[in-house]
Amino acid sequence: MVLSLICVGVTLSPGDALADAFDCSICHRDLVRGSVPHKPVAAGRCLDCHQQFNDNHPIDKGSMGFKVQKEKLCASCHGQLVQKAVLHKPVGLGQCTLCHMAHSAEVKSLLQDPSPTLCFRCHPKEHFTGSFTHRPVADGDCLACHDAHQSDSKSLLRKPGSELCFMCHDRKLATGKSVHQPVRNGDCINCHQIHGGPYRKLLKDDYPTLLYKPFSPEAFPLCFRCHDPNLVAAETTDRFTKFRNGERNLHAVHVKKAAKGRSCRICHNPHAEQQEHLIYPKAPGFGAWEIPIRYESTPSGGGCTVGCHKTLRYDRVKPVEQ
Repeated sequence: MVLSLICVGVTLSPGDALADAFDCSICHRDLVRGSVPHKPVAAGRCLDCHQQFNDNHPIDKGSMGFKVQKEKLCASCHGQLVQKAVLHKPVGLGQCTLCHMAHSAEVKSLLQDPSPTLCFRCHPKEHFTGSFTHRPVADGDCLACHDAHQSDSKSLLRKPGSELCFMCHDRKLATGKSVHQPVRNGDCINCHQIHGGPYRKLLKDDYPTLLYKPFSPEAFPLCFRCHDPNLVAAETTDRFTKFRNGERNLHAVHVKKAAKGRSCRICHNPHAEQQEHLIYPKAPGFGAWEIPIRYESTPSGGGCTVGCHKTLRYDRVKPVEQ
């Protein structure tokens, strides 16, 4: 005896009495395998996304499709995610299923994998590792800094420039009578790596922590990314620095030494300070004693009173005899 199975096409048009009674999961049992279902799927509203073109479903696979072009389907409900100037590339291309499952998933937001595993499907993991790693990167929390879909800032950043950094870091770092120019411009990445790198504090080059170091341009690579080495190297100058007595370069006096050359950090705060020229009120790094530095500026020079020598003054126009 031969048994014949005949499938009758069922119209799934919204509002049709048969549509309410028809359960797509009778055939499509594998569409809700995860613990996180897409809301229309959980509600049995398959026709929110799909459309039946003719009465031959399920006989004819071509009888079903999407209500709108596939690349525009998600935006028909989630249009708020595609409104800003910078779109994540898959979002801009309408390729939402590169990151999301359409029907159900085991990860919240219907993600195919949790962050950062999902991110590393496209973004090479080795680009985000180093001896020193930014805390959100180490925690796998890419969304602490980036929006997954859209932004008004490049690289999908949640806020532009240093405003992003100050979501976590104390804004006092950029407050003072004098502010380092990159900090003032909100350009933290001028000195810092975003994700990770080989240098402490995520710096782009080495910045010696020693208080004393023999001078060479190679000894202070981070500073000399912007500053002219002649700021220190030229023993006499009328242009490379304003820290001079006549034409005697006082940076060279302090730094350009074979032994006990002062490092940049012994006097200068790299972010901002309450004294002019980023000069610390107390030089850090001498154990329990922080050397006091009281700096006074004049129109053509200035003077320092510090814990390691008497008050000394300088003037670029009328050199002070020491």
